[in-house]
Amino acid sequence: MKVPLRFQVTEFDCGTVSLLNAFSYLFEREEIPAELVKAIHTYTLDCHDEKGKLGEGGTSKDAIAKLSSWITDYANVRNFGVKCTHLSNKDVNLDNIRDCIEKGGVVFARCHQSNEHYVIMTEIDEANVYLFDPYYLGEDHFDLDPEVGFIFDEPFKYNRIVKLKRLFSNTKKNFSLGKEENRECVLIEKNSEV
Repeated sequence: MKVPLRFQVTEFDCGTVSLLNAFSYLFEREEIPAELVKAIHTYTLDCHDEKGKLGEGGTSKDAIAKLSSWITDYANVRNFGVKCTHLSNKDVNLDNIRDCIEKGGVVFARCHQSNEHYVIMTEIDEANVYLFDPYYLGEDHFDLDPEVGFIFDEPFKYNRIVKLKRLFSNTKKNFSLGKEENRECVLIEKNSEV
């Protein structure tokens, strides 16, 4: 059974929740190993804030890169059919994102929303990307932003629609991937070889 995608429970756990959402999107609840869920909880929220509080700085790029590698290795050993490909900088581009999504995968990405923030992308068309943002907001939050919209009736897939123009902008506007040299994403695909 599939379960609806979930929202953050703190101000800081977007990375943790978005990774869990990626697997909830791709797999039935019964297929997701508890060991994988435990690893995601263990290795995310590794950053300290300016006062030294662990976790309140969110999840680092380094943790995501290492966790992506661990997930692929784990999947190979445990015959759990998934493959993670960590991309950065110029490799975080429309072609790679579109290819992953069109093959039925999900893209876990770092973008902007007040600060650095993780989301998952699940669908794409010629002008838009459809993503699940784990940060719960009021329904009127993006009323003045013509490049972002809410979607309320797809809780298993996405809750935002974002113009591709915004996604690939070099700004710090909501859901922008930012400057090419700072971009990061993970392509998460079911591995049919298992």
